[in-house]
Amino acid sequence: MRMLMRLLTRSRWRFSFALGAAAVVTAAPAATQQLMVLSRGTTQILEYDGNSGSYIGVFAETVTDGFRLPGGLALRPTDGVLYVSSVLTGKLWSYTTATGDPITPAVATGLFAPFGMDFDASGANLYFVDADKVTSENSDAVKQLDIGSGDVSTPGTNNQADFLGLAVNGSEVYATDVELDRVISFAVSGSPGSVEISSGLSGPSALVFATSTQMLVADQGNDRVVEYLESGGDWSFSREVLPASAGVVDPAGLAIAPDGRLTVSGRTSGDVVLVDLTSLVVTPLVAPGAGGLQDPTDLVWDGSQLLVASAAGNAVFYFDASGNPTGVRVQGLSASLDAGMTVSSDGSRLYVGSIGGNDVLEYDIATGALLRIFNSACPNFLGPFDAAIGPDGQLYVSCFFDESIELFDMATASRIGTFVGLGGGLSSPRSLVFGPNGNLFVSNGTDEILEFDGITGAPVGPPAFVDAGGNGGGAIQPYGLRFHQGVLYVASFAYDEVKAFDATTGAFVSTFVTTGLGGLAGPTGVDFGPNGDLFVASQIDDAVRRYDGSTGAFVEIFVPSGDNGLDDPFDLIFVPEPSMGLQLLAGVAAIWIRKRSLPEGNR
Repeated sequence: MRMLMRLLTRSRWRFSFALGAAAVVTAAPAATQQLMVLSRGTTQILEYDGNSGSYIGVFAETVTDGFRLPGGLALRPTDGVLYVSSVLTGKLWSYTTATGDPITPAVATGLFAPFGMDFDASGANLYFVDADKVTSENSDAVKQLDIGSGDVSTPGTNNQADFLGLAVNGSEVYATDVELDRVISFAVSGSPGSVEISSGLSGPSALVFATSTQMLVADQGNDRVVEYLESGGDWSFSREVLPASAGVVDPAGLAIAPDGRLTVSGRTSGDVVLVDLTSLVVTPLVAPGAGGLQDPTDLVWDGSQLLVASAAGNAVFYFDASGNPTGVRVQGLSASLDAGMTVSSDGSRLYVGSIGGNDVLEYDIATGALLRIFNSACPNFLGPFDAAIGPDGQLYVSCFFDESIELFDMATASRIGTFVGLGGGLSSPRSLVFGPNGNLFVSNGTDEILEFDGITGAPVGPPAFVDAGGNGGGAIQPYGLRFHQGVLYVASFAYDEVKAFDATTGAFVSTFVTTGLGGLAGPTGVDFGPNGDLFVASQIDDAVRRYDGSTGAFVEIFVPSGDNGLDDPFDLIFVPEPSMGLQLLAGVAAIWIRKRSLPEGNR
């Protein structure tokens, strides 16, 4: 299908990829802390009680069963179940709308590339468009899924059409044909098909019926929405209800809101607007990029709640009646949870890198809901290995294969650009952490710890903050980093140690946890718990160990090897994070003072 191509173009080696601890954040110590551990072997985040180490449950996990590239949404009128078409896997999936929980298995399989969907009034039959023949880019069909039996039939097909949008109107099903710029109708009982609109459209995508005689069509090629009225069995052009001047670029989804207004999503503009069908007043509803929404395709109202399919996010984003994002509850096949983590400064959000998906995922710590997806974290290759929140509140991502640090706008979840690139001395950067002085510190593939200006990204040095010889304390092969009470603690992966360096000068202080102490094997992530002790992810034997925060003496195996499936613990972090409040505030102050001293054009 040509439209499929348009959519696509727009839109266990233990040592191989060990990654480090998360960025430094601030939050007041709380009576109860939870320990999050990233289990790379199972691509999950496991949650443990921060005081006892007892297992709580799976905080987040990789979705391996569901849609890939949502093509259409439909709510079953009888029970409100949400149906989503999976363009890239040829399946239809259903979900509990309120929670986003999948109802498995898929309700229909063996399709080619299903797109627009709509139920008949009874809710007994779901209609959708699909290719009739896998070998033909055209030859598309309108198909019917009997919800009760699961049988799929074909009420109508056209050997020239490239169908995209669909809507049911009484006993007829209407589909937009983006190949020949027209709208075709089929009787639900089956018919050869009748061309209802044959001119005046350019790339029609979605359509919806405001009434049985009032059809609205997203004229995507002209960035507008037009209205047709039926009289005497014929449809005729009535008016332009959303002009291109409104700024909705590539209108792709149409739905009638509870108050009767037309809801329109713009794929390229990334927004959603409301159109009063009487006055034609256009009101913005969802701002571009709100909640991380990108490439919004289809949409549907569930009472006062708006659900929007995101092709780029491979998810369904939820918004309230005012257009405020309320999270991502319906998630398609998701990027693997296999990289570093960090926590927002207020302790409410957890950010997790995905090497396999080239994304950073944002979770609500209180509910575990996936809120946003920071897509395409690394510009050239897969590989966001760690994430950190800077004193400026923005998101920083280490890109292992790009050998760069990328900067993201926290408000829009979009990439601002490269913070540290060529010339910065990076080689397979691993863990990130912001220091007390507001600068960024990176454990580098050269077995050094590099320091970069927290404002400009310029290298501080040479020499490196900690060189390959550990500033005289011995080789380190650094991974996880954590500043704590004037000291930088470094997980030394190959040497089964944790080393300590002066946070200001980088001078070697001590081997805080000596080689293999307490069975430590392949340390990656490090963090200080609410009791002041040091906790270390021991990757090779799948455990978390606890050490005295003052002396480095072994205390206990806090999470036993393989506990509740723990496999390859690559990172760990306490939430809310208790360790760095005053130091990070000092860093913010340092950055503010330095910005005041910069020329105005460089602030």
